[in-house]
Amino acid sequence: MHRTLRAIMTSPQAAPPLPSLEITQRVARIVMRDAARRNALDARALGVLAEHLDEVAAHAGVDAVVLAGDGPAFCAGFDLAGCAEEPRRVEELLAGLSLCVRRLRALDVPVVARVQGAALAGGCALLTGCDFVVAARDAQLGYPTHRIGISPAISIPTLVSRMGPAARALLMSNELLDGATAHARGLATHCVEPAQLEGETEALVERLLAKGPLAMRATKRWIRTIEERSPGDLGPAPPRGASAMEAARDASVALASGEEFATMLRAFWASRSQAR
Repeated sequence: MHRTLRAIMTSPQAAPPLPSLEITQRVARIVMRDAARRNALDARALGVLAEHLDEVAAHAGVDAVVLAGDGPAFCAGFDLAGCAEEPRRVEELLAGLSLCVRRLRALDVPVVARVQGAALAGGCALLTGCDFVVAARDAQLGYPTHRIGISPAISIPTLVSRMGPAARALLMSNELLDGATAHARGLATHCVEPAQLEGETEALVERLLAKGPLAMRATKRWIRTIEERSPGDLGPAPPRGASAMEAARDASVALASGEEFATMLRAFWASRSQAR
């Protein structure tokens, strides 16, 4: 066998592309690059995403952030193939996802998500950490997690902040919302035709950059102060700060450690594999 051909056949499969970060003209653009897997999140991708968010937070020249995904989908959630092999891997993914959502919320500058195709489970959770969600009309958003025996509890604090009482039905039903319905219920802030998605996202960013950057930062900090207050501060409101988000993360991890999740995930993945 030719040496080059042998090397190609025996070399390990290339690792999936990782999220990228580009900072130009006051805008940080973080793009999930694994289009072939609909930007499914594994531990490496979540780790790099968290690192990019830390880098953005430390960059004094950034006044807006765009979060996007390459290809036909924004983000289809966790890498279920790896979890089906070893269900306990999902614990690391839940911890990484929780960290990324908290990092998104902690940014002092406006964060705009550009959503096409699927934004499911962990992909939808990322949206709840953003300030603006520009969704294509035919996008699919939601939490189809119960069928694999896992709870979307990790999203409850930030999803309630965005949707209010409507979050209850979405989380319990596992219903998938198209872009128009997501906009009507408060999950998306903007809904546009697919062909207009890029243009509307860029126009929104330009409008945000035209505002006073110091005023924008002060506004975001005050929003966080209100959301993270204790029940005794400024009126009877439930806390949605770090402690609430950590408790929600731990609740999801506890369920993912059980036999129900392992059994249902393997059955679901096997049915998908047979259908291909």
